[in-house]
Amino acid sequence: MSEDKQKILAVYKRINDAMVNKDTKTLDNIFDKNHKFVHMNGYQQSKQEWLEQIESEQMKYFKTIPQNTIITLNGHIATLICDAKIDARIYGIRNTWGMKVKMYFEKRGEDWHPVNASESVSN
Repeated sequence: MSEDKQKILAVYKRINDAMVNKDTKTLDNIFDKNHKFVHMNGYQQSKQEWLEQIESEQMKYFKTIPQNTIITLNGHIATLICDAKIDARIYGIRNTWGMKVKMYFEKRGEDWHPVNASESVSN
């Protein structure tokens, strides 16, 4: 695996670890101020609202289990697609959801930064 792909995968792992550990400071540092998340129901959520819901445990992540991850590089842009199982309690409903996460990254200097993300239900 290339060094760039390893760096992107490391950022993705930091995101997942921070979600489970309710580490909103790390998540705040990883994602840009105006980052928008598109959830499986199509809802576009601001970073600030998402962090507040993690803090209040309206969104409580217990475990993320990546199943299959593909990273595609195109110069200073990359796409990460990951089939994952996510054990979470979202708005009071706990379940382990099969998710397809799609994240776009941009290389700034030597580091990779997520610039867009969406998720959908996978089979």
